[in-house]
Parts: sequence; structure tokens; C-alpha cells
Amino acid sequence: MREGNIYLLKDSIRVRAEEIPKKIITFLKIPVVIILIIGLAIRFVIMPTLSLNYDVSYWALVIQHIQAGAGLYEITGYWYTPVWGYILSIMSLFMNMTGLTDYGHLFDEIRFIEGFEGFYTATLTTPAFNFFVKIPAVIADVLVGYMIYKLVLEMTGDKKKATYGFALWFLCPLVIYTSSVHGMFDSIYVMFMVLSVYALRKGHDFLAGASLAVAILLKVFPAFIMFALIAYLIKKHRDDIKVLRKRILTAVLGAGLMTLIIYIPQILDGTVMESLLFLTSRIDASSLSIHSANTWDALVLFGRGIIILLQPILAILAIALIYKIFKKSEDLDKALFTSLMVTTAVILMWPASPQFVLTALPFLICFAAIYDKRFVIPFLVITIGAVCTALNNPSVLLSLAAYTDILSIETVISMMEWFQQPLFGLSRHFIVMAIAMIVQMIGFVLLLLYWIRHEKEVKSHA
Repeated sequence: MREGNIYLLKDSIRVRAEEIPKKIITFLKIPVVIILIIGLAIRFVIMPTLSLNYDVSYWALVIQHIQAGAGLYEITGYWYTPVWGYILSIMSLFMNMTGLTDYGHLFDEIRFIEGFEGFYTATLTTPAFNFFVKIPAVIADVLVGYMIYKLVLEMTGDKKKATYGFALWFLCPLVIYTSSVHGMFDSIYVMFMVLSVYALRKGHDFLAGASLAVAILLKVFPAFIMFALIAYLIKKHRDDIKVLRKRILTAVLGAGLMTLIIYIPQILDGTVMESLLFLTSRIDASSLSIHSANTWDALVLFGRGIIILLQPILAILAIALIYKIFKKSEDLDKALFTSLMVTTAVILMWPASPQFVLTALPFLICFAAIYDKRFVIPFLVITIGAVCTALNNPSVLLSLAAYTDILSIETVISMMEWFQQPLFGLSRHFIVMAIAMIVQMIGFVLLLLYWIRHEKEVKSHA
């Protein structure tokens, strides 16, 4: 009997072992998995070699200061809250574990590019550093895509729509560029922002508040969605004030506790005020003096000042629109996602830097996948404009040219010089940037026009 049982067990193991390759093949044929693999493959190819060194080289400098024992706000020009610094600290540990110590080099022969119109540096980061420092943003790309997939699936029960939503995000050229070329952390704050919405719908109010606090402490834009989340809770619990009060207080507690945890080091070393400079200005007096002769930089600084002044007006407009949306709609989920989409569109209608546009994309994608596929048109216009704005910068090829034989530095410099040449009295760089930003703004206007049309159609069919 024992021998028989052993033979049966061996046969069972053999059959199961034979089934493993079939299950793997079946898994790899799932559409969302195929999209994930394609998106990751694209990112892994471009992460090491394509890089916006103006920002990425500064991440290298921050990590070197951290490793030398300096505080975040002892570093000249660190105009962010501590969260991104903590993430860079974690990445520095991984780099040390892998033996990565060569982060980049200053190429004296191309220092003249730092005087070009735009933001350029002759310090070029290495492919290994480029790859490592972008990993957190790529992970965030995946998690945002997963949450979009889950939200669409839960609200529609349709895997095709959920996969469509995942694809719009994960294969979006702007999303790929921001995390895997530019090397900025916008995908990370978007991840926490979307998590706050997902958690609130699930009733996890503490997590929702904590997540939104982290998002706001990375970039200020997620603060605007707070109005939509509060309106959602008020409408949902308008007949039960106790539940409403409890949920809001729980979310506030989560946000407060998370903020306190994040700021403990700054409280202890007395640099809280320095960490809040991102709310008003990320350019200090020395930067202003360095770039004051550059028309483009002066225009950028002027634009930032105007946008800061516009924030209260945009907040009032967002609140008015949210009030209107929730007042007329009995579908709470639709009112929530409409409010999130419209709010983020309103606050980004100015010529925003392309990476900021990521703030609006998850909610626009969710609305397009769940309620009206026609909204993919403004999505495409917005992303085309933002991507063209981003690609108006051949300097992303400099690391590729410096550390491989694929391209020469001279070729990249020639491309950069072409963009600097005047056309109709303005540089080509400025003209392309202006046109691309106008297209981006038209996309947001289209979004609002599509929303107005959608509301009229819903009303006429009611």
C-alpha cells in the first residue's frame, strides 16, 4: 500500500510539474500582463541611457550629501519637502549594497551648454545611477496602473474596460517619459493621491488621510482633490452626521499623524520652515542672479509667480464646480470621479510643466474607461502637447552619448544648438515649447467642453 501511495504521489507531482509551463503561458497571455511586460520592457531599455541630467544629476548630489552625513536642508537648492529626500536615502542604501559609487561626471568641454536657453548641465549621470534612481517612480507607475485597473473593474465589472484603463496609463508616453527619462517623482505623488481615493471609497479613512498627506508633501497639486473627497463624504452621509464626523476626523487624524512622522527629523533639527519653501518658491536669490540674463528662465520664474498668485482663485473655482456636480448628481461614484477629473483639469489649464500633467491623467482615464470613451480625445491632445513640450530637449541624449558608442556628444550638442537658433526673432526652443504648451492647454479646454456636452446629454436622456 505504501509503495502504491508513493507511486500515486510521484504521478501527481509529475502531472503538476507538467502543468506549470501551461499555467505560465496562460498567465502571460492575459492582456493586462502583456501590457505590463511591454511597458516595463520600454522603461528598462530607456531608464539607463536617456536622462534629463539637469534634475537627475541633482539627485546624485543630494545622495552624496546624505551619505556624507549632511541634512537635507544643508544642501543648496533642495526645494522639496523631506519625503523625496527619504526616498533618495533608501535608494542610496541599495546603491551601496550593489557597490554603485560612480554617479556621474562633469564634462568640462560642454560646460557652455549651461548658458543655453532652458535648464542644462554639463554634469552627466552614469547609466547605472540613472537606472537605480528611477526605480521608485517606475514602481509607482505600476501601482497607479493597478489601482486604475481595480477601480474600473470594481465599478463596471468589465475586465476589458479595466485593461483599457490600465493601458492608457501604463503605455502613455508622458508617464513613461516622466518616470523613465526625466527621472522626476511625479508618479509617486500620483500613486499616493490615487490611493487616497481608492482607500476612501473602501472606507479606509485613516489610510486615505495618510496617503493624501504624503501626496501633498511631495507636490502641492493633490491638495485640490481634498474638496472632492470631503464633498463625497458629506453627500454619502448627509443623513448621519455622526458617521460623517467620524470619517472626516479619522482621515484628518491619519493625515496629521503621517505629517508628524514625516517631519520628526525636521522638528528635531529646526528646519521645518526651510522644508516649506516649495509652497512659495523653489528658486533662491543665487539662482535668480545666475539665470537673470536668460530670457527663457526669467519667463519661467515669472510664470511660476503668477501661478502661485492664481492658486486661491483656482481653489474657489474648483469648490464651486464640485458643489455643482454633487448637487445635481445622485450617483456618488460618478460625482466623485467627475469632480476629480474637472478639478485637476481646472488647476492645470495654465502652461504647466509636462510632469505636472500626470496629476490629472488617472481621473481622466477612469472617467473615459467607466463612463464615456470619447474623453480619450482630450486625453490624447493633452498628452501629445505635454510630450512635445518634454521632447523639446535633446539633452536627454547626453548620458547615452557620454557613456556609450551609440551616439557622439558632438551630435547631441549640434541638435541642442539647432534648437537655440533664432526663428522669427525667437529661439526654436521657445517656439516649439510655446506651441506644445498651447496644444496641452487646448486639451484641458476640450476636456471641460466634453464634460459640459456629456452633462447635457445625460440631462436630455433623463
